[in-house]
Amino acid sequence: MHIALLEDEISLSQEVQDLLTQAGHSVVHFADGHQIMQGLRKDTFDLFVLDWQVPGPSGMDVLSHMRDVLKLTVPVIFLTSHSAEDQIVQALSAGADDYCVKPLRAYEFLARIGALQRRMSLTNPTGQDGELSPGYVFDSINRTVTVHGQRVTLTEKEYLLSRLFFENAERPIARNRLMKDIWGHEEATLSRTLDVHISWIRRKLNIGANSDQVRLVVVHGYGYRLMKIPPHSGSTT
Repeated sequence: MHIALLEDEISLSQEVQDLLTQAGHSVVHFADGHQIMQGLRKDTFDLFVLDWQVPGPSGMDVLSHMRDVLKLTVPVIFLTSHSAEDQIVQALSAGADDYCVKPLRAYEFLARIGALQRRMSLTNPTGQDGELSPGYVFDSINRTVTVHGQRVTLTEKEYLLSRLFFENAERPIARNRLMKDIWGHEEATLSRTLDVHISWIRRKLNIGANSDQVRLVVVHGYGYRLMKIPPHSGSTT
């Protein structure tokens, strides 16, 4: 998973980053609330680990912004020294998925992360071939997508990019995340390459502006989103 960590204690943030990295996750650290608010506009994360009391907007402010403004449903776990029962209830009622009290207990923390990951896998299964959207059947061995009975052969990058969008339908995905997941790194020189691949898969899979089922649309200043079109909806650009 790609995890956002909000923690202002340097030693603890490094300990958590090391722990999560060793468990196979990638981690982006934010030292204050302003930084993570900016990061939300540039990257796509699978999980958030939030401290409550940090400089700038608090962890609760960040959670409220995610749930109420951005409408993000991504799992959130608090790792904080706030241990009163009413504070735990407040965080969970505001949309947090789990709550850990400092000091960090590494095995318990990883177990809670693992439980959230398993829960995500049950609701959003990925990595399996088959019909990922009505009429769109993916075959990872042959790198093909059957679109309403018509078999379409894609290049390696086109297939991986297409699959990423279909497995995350309706979820905005940042350009940086796309470049990192598909090409392995984020570089300005890749930006044009990404746009070209987007153009190709739009045409090959019929997910452009005139599609009456699903459309790959631009999220201005952020990235792209594969959106499902309600019946009888008009065309958009």
